[in-house]
Amino acid sequence: MVTGSTRTHTCAEVIARTLHETGVRFAFGHPGGEVLELIDALERTGIRFVLTGHESTAAFMAAATGRLTGTPGVCVATLGPGACNLVLGVGTAYLDRDSVLAISARTSTERHHRSNKQNLPLIDLFTPITRWSVDLEGADVEDTVKTALSVAAGPPRGPVYLSLPSDVAGKPAIGHGTLHSPLPPPADESDLPRILSALNAAERPVAVVGIAMDAARDAPAVRRFLRDTGLPYATTVQAKGTADELGDGFLGAIAPAAGEDRIIEWLQRSDCVLGIGFDPVEVSRLWHFDAPLQIVANAPVGFGTYTPPAACVGDVSALLGRIAEGYRGRCLWTADDIRYLRVRVDAVYHPSSEGGPDGMSPYHLVSALRDALPEDAVVSSDVGAHKNVMGQRWRTPEPGVFLMSNGLSSMGYGVGAAMGAAMAAPDRPVAAITGDGAFAMMVQELETIRRTGIAPLIVVLYDASLAVIKIAQQARKLPVSGVDFAPVDWVKVAEGFGIAAEAVDTPDEARDAVARWVRRRDARVLVARVDERLYTGLKY
Repeated sequence: MVTGSTRTHTCAEVIARTLHETGVRFAFGHPGGEVLELIDALERTGIRFVLTGHESTAAFMAAATGRLTGTPGVCVATLGPGACNLVLGVGTAYLDRDSVLAISARTSTERHHRSNKQNLPLIDLFTPITRWSVDLEGADVEDTVKTALSVAAGPPRGPVYLSLPSDVAGKPAIGHGTLHSPLPPPADESDLPRILSALNAAERPVAVVGIAMDAARDAPAVRRFLRDTGLPYATTVQAKGTADELGDGFLGAIAPAAGEDRIIEWLQRSDCVLGIGFDPVEVSRLWHFDAPLQIVANAPVGFGTYTPPAACVGDVSALLGRIAEGYRGRCLWTADDIRYLRVRVDAVYHPSSEGGPDGMSPYHLVSALRDALPEDAVVSSDVGAHKNVMGQRWRTPEPGVFLMSNGLSSMGYGVGAAMGAAMAAPDRPVAAITGDGAFAMMVQELETIRRTGIAPLIVVLYDASLAVIKIAQQARKLPVSGVDFAPVDWVKVAEGFGIAAEAVDTPDEARDAVARWVRRRDARVLVARVDERLYTGLKY
């Protein structure tokens, strides 16, 4: 443990100590010679450095630990190509609103302005995809790292990037530079009377729950508000678990989720849409541009030329409490209306058969996986055709147990997020549900899983195709091209990495295989053959 005056310690030691004091226990990354002093300091301070096969995985793992623990996750890379490889994961954290501290090396102070070998303008590269990007040369390191962690934790949550010159890491931390960090958004409740007036005047109000809140803290208030007011409600997919998905008023998920068009029809018929933490970063459709949206969130959610008609920024739980106290409205939606909508949503993507010539129905597979996995399991969903099924079909009992990239929608996120979750929550079952296209991008991380001893279940939906892109080609009457893979024996591939694997062909086989995994909890790949033609009702 590093102790004593920070003045006698190196920059790397000060960084490590500050991170440890904040609660950081892991740093994920792929090293180069320029970050060796930092990695050594992290390890000596009690922060485990976890080698990953690719830097994007490190950032995905950091994002998942940040989302699960509330403490920013940390990822580390070397300069040049290492820093560039972080960009996908950092950009994902930016649009997914995950708290991440990304640290990379930079060329030495001696070379920085004289040699362009591996010398990229990293601050310029990361500034557009972070909440704050800082070069530590000449900076007060302890103060800067503390501020960086605070900015990453939000609100709003997001990544911060630190650039560490290779020769500064091992030198005494004597910088005194004062850096200007972004200020937290000020509370603004000026629209509260307007929101309450609109809600009280509405006859067909609907609530949409999103990610612009502290879900772990605010979920009880959200559930209480929806129960007491009786408003029907939907949720964006990253916010799943915040609202009660078994509640009488639950309509389903949107942004994106199979069958969401039926729910959007309701939103467009509504005379007041109350956005509880609603953040349009998850929305690819245009319905919210003209909707009578009244938003309460922990940070501003406007973007570019879009500004919601009314919005309050502040403590979401407190704001909902005040709205509930003044709510005197009535809701003409009936229980029969809600039940009918649910049936219509399900009918969009529920195929008539649980299997076809090439494999099982993704709908029935996801249903079997949900039945077999424990309620407390942390589940990550990757990006692909199955994401739309997962977003709608996966029942999520509480915040923080369903991980998905939806702001940037990055393929490969599912495996990395599950790895981070398995590190952060070693006592909970963790599963990733991914397609074979995304899995191929991350297959090298099976070595990381084996080496670290974590035990996630990775379910690979195998159809040898980028099915959702093929669906888009067919819908636009374009020739099918560039979307099909050659067959791969993923069981043998996984076994080659030393990971147990098996194939399943029916929902019942999948259910039994998951039940066995729950009992023994080893790292395992489950290859589930699906028939891409049974992805019904999907749009792109």
